[in-house]
Amino acid sequence: MKRAVKSTILALLILSLSSSFTYGAGPLSISTAYPGISAQPGSSVTFPLTVNGTGFVDLKVTSIPSGWTAEIFGDGKKIHQVHVPSDGPAEAELRVQIPSDAKNGNYNVVVEASGSGGRSALPLNIKIDTEASGADKIEVQYPALSGPDTATFSFRGTLYNNSGRERFYSLGAQAPDGWQVSFKPAYQNNQITSLSLEPGKSQDLDITVKPPNGVKAGEYTITAAAVSGSEVAKVDLQVVITGNYSLELSTPSGRLNQDVNAGKKSALTLEIENTGSADLQAINLSASAPPGWSVTFEPETIDQLKAKEKKQVTAYITPDSKAIAGDYIVSVSASARETSASADIRVTVHTSTLWGIVGVAIIAGVIYWVATTFKKYGRR
Repeated sequence: MKRAVKSTILALLILSLSSSFTYGAGPLSISTAYPGISAQPGSSVTFPLTVNGTGFVDLKVTSIPSGWTAEIFGDGKKIHQVHVPSDGPAEAELRVQIPSDAKNGNYNVVVEASGSGGRSALPLNIKIDTEASGADKIEVQYPALSGPDTATFSFRGTLYNNSGRERFYSLGAQAPDGWQVSFKPAYQNNQITSLSLEPGKSQDLDITVKPPNGVKAGEYTITAAAVSGSEVAKVDLQVVITGNYSLELSTPSGRLNQDVNAGKKSALTLEIENTGSADLQAINLSASAPPGWSVTFEPETIDQLKAKEKKQVTAYITPDSKAIAGDYIVSVSASARETSASADIRVTVHTSTLWGIVGVAIIAGVIYWVATTFKKYGRR
């Protein structure tokens, strides 16, 4: 009798030890806290997965709508198998990418776990709704701002973690060449390039956009993004550069002087440059000169001068025929509706050689008359 009892106890002990070391023993199950999620077309959704059992468990997606993609991740890496420890469950997540042309309605996805402990299937439901807000996102209250090219534009945005897991986000932006984009937590001065958010939480951000010097007037799009693994939350920011207006008037050589002859037309090449960041239309040329002088331009009007563009104009200066030799000032102006520029040209007038000869002859005649008169009447 005692021998029989000892044999039974020994058999039970062996069975117990045998079951303790059985690979993958125990019931297997796969579950999620949120089996039904609403999402927009073109977005992606994430289901946190909990796998119970023991040992190695294979994971795969066994059913998905046509045109959709689904992948299983663990610690940011794509996986197809998890190890379930004896003291607790294993965690993973399913990421489903929804095509942008998906129609409103309910769609089913099935994930299956299989191992030594059996097999378990998890049906999931995704409701496509154009008004849904389940995906991670960045919202900006005023996504379009305008100002001159010297301005710095600040957008107040909010990043939402709408997943069921804590996420670590890298912050970045896609902008035209030369533009600078930085991120700061709202009401703080320190710039950041990343942040982490608990599930269901949000973070206010100040997104600062600085255009390069001399950027042309126009509309520019900057895309700000927060990236966590394959998940991307992004928003388009619009910056309208109103530009500044500035003209410069000079000559190709930079010298502002001209030699002319009295009564004769002389040509002077002027150079007009649009030094602003906005295009200018209908630039008119005018001049202020001494009385009796004539100043004309060819052409008289520049129809359009683009930002940073230069054009040349010929000024024809005709002094008064009675002008005496010397230096004079002719003021030349270029005027658009938004701005203007002017330059003072020093004009040196040379009289005709004939008038010089006549002057010398008159002086010689006067001297001869004085000498003759003195000689004739001086002896008396």
